[in-house]
Amino acid sequence: MKKTFKKISTTMCVLGLSTAGFMSMDIAKAASDSAQALAVVTAAINITQVADLDFGSAVQGDAASTVAPADGTAGEFAVTGQASTAYTITLPADSTVTMITGGGASADEQIGVDSFVSTPAAGANGLLDGTGAQTLKVGATRDALSGTQVAGSYAASFTVDVVY
Repeated sequence: MKKTFKKISTTMCVLGLSTAGFMSMDIAKAASDSAQALAVVTAAINITQVADLDFGSAVQGDAASTVAPADGTAGEFAVTGQASTAYTITLPADSTVTMITGGGASADEQIGVDSFVSTPAAGANGLLDGTGAQTLKVGATRDALSGTQVAGSYAASFTVDVVY
């Protein structure tokens, strides 16, 4: 009986140690670590009108007139934001800007403005300098005037969008 008890005791001891070994291996499989939550805040991009796009004076029947971005009468905008950051410029699409006089009800009270161009060029071509600024110049083409174009001052607003 002593031998049987000794065998049982030895077996139980071995099983107990084995179980303890398995338990410690399960604990060894668990691990933890930590990480940081990070974010970068970028200065908002802004655009401010500095000068209007001015086609000047013309007489009835005059041909189309183009103002280039390099011309003194080009529209001018100040773009500001995050220093040394690229941005995209979107100009008005053709047939979306019409200058009017009076009520603008007749064709002779309207003048279309198309073919907008800019410096830097439209698209992903803007780049703010080290201080976060850039000058954006805008030109376009005014349609030809009819021989019966109504005399007066013509105006229309147009929008230039900038986005990172």
